[in-house]
Parts: sequence; C-alpha cells; structure tokens
Amino acid sequence: MREETLEAELFGTDGVAVLSLFGMLNGTTHARMRDLLLKTVLAQPTAVVVDLGNLAFERATAAAVLRSVWHQVAEWPGVPILVAPADRGGWPVPGYPSVRQALDAVGAPPRRRVVRLPLPLRGSAAFARLAAEETCRMWDLPGLAPDAADTAGALVGLTSRGVRPTVVFEWWRGKFVVGVGEDVVVPCDARALRRAAAGARRCGWSTTWSDGTFVWAVLPG
Repeated sequence: MREETLEAELFGTDGVAVLSLFGMLNGTTHARMRDLLLKTVLAQPTAVVVDLGNLAFERATAAAVLRSVWHQVAEWPGVPILVAPADRGGWPVPGYPSVRQALDAVGAPPRRRVVRLPLPLRGSAAFARLAAEETCRMWDLPGLAPDAADTAGALVGLTSRGVRPTVVFEWWRGKFVVGVGEDVVVPCDARALRRAAAGARRCGWSTTWSDGTFVWAVLPG
C-alpha cells in the first residue's frame, strides 16, 4: 500500500459509528482523516469510535487530528469521540485497549430538540428565514428569531446550488444551531462562511457521507 493512502470503513452498532482506518496517517493524509472524522461526527451518531488497529501513524500526528476535530465539534454537536486500541492517557479524547471496550464505555446520548426541513429550489433562502422564525416561536425563543433568520438565509445563500437544500435547527445545551445541507459538494469558502455566520459562537463547513455539503453556525442562547 502506498504511503499516501488512507482508506476507511464505516459501520454502526446500536447507534454508535465505528470508523475503521487503513493505510498510513502522515502529512499527506492527515487532512483526509480529519474530513472522514468530521463528517462522521456531523451525522450525529451516539458516539464515534475510531479504530486505529490497521493504521500506521505517529501518535503526535493522530493526536493533532483528533484534537483539531474535537475542538471543532465539542460545542456542537458534542458527539463523543473514542479511540482504540489506545492507552488511556496522552490522547485528547478517551482511549481504550479495544474497540469492544470503547463501545461498552459509550453512554446514553443527550436529548436534542431538532427541526429538519427540505427547502424549495426557488426562494430557498426566504423559506429558511421564515422557518427559523417559526421554529423560534415554537420553542419560545423570540429573542433569537432575528439572528436565526439572518443566519439561516445567509447559509442557504452560501451553499445552495439548486439541487436539494435542507435546513436544520437544533436547540441543545442552551445554544441555537442553524445548519444547511446541499446534495452536492460545495468547495469551502471560510471567509464567506464567517460573514454568513457573523455573531455565531462557532461555525463550520464539511462534506457528508452522501457526497453533499453541510454548513452550520452555533448561536448563543
């Protein structure tokens, strides 16, 4: 196997995603590992167990990738990331001697309040704004409605390619999350994302396992 190759297999068990990695993690492939892990977390399984058993890696590189992803997703969606086989110390996420032990350590997922709506191809940004306002009304969060509507409309405008846009709203641990998905890969534009998510505590951009794009912003509650 060539050194620059990193492949993955994904399967689920009792709501937990197990991401098995094969090949080599190095300076060439670390970005791919980060993308694989990020899109797995954003699918919001109960937890993600990263199986390192068939991966050649330097611990510092693997830890750096895990730290980067966890920094991005700790606030939201907050899906636990566990690694195995690994010792329990020195990792930015919990490590376990085996995948089985990691699976056994996964607790119950937190409760989430979520609304997910497909958007029309025409007027999708305006519809997303209205959906944000209505969601805030239903959840008794009137003070968040203006920012939620502005963010939803801006994220749709940023990613919509007239394929199959979807808007997602989530209230979790005192934070209001706006997410927008599109069924095509839209190249990341970090500067445009920061403008679209102005005022957000955190924002992000990722591809998905269905070869789409998902962008999100976490608004203060």
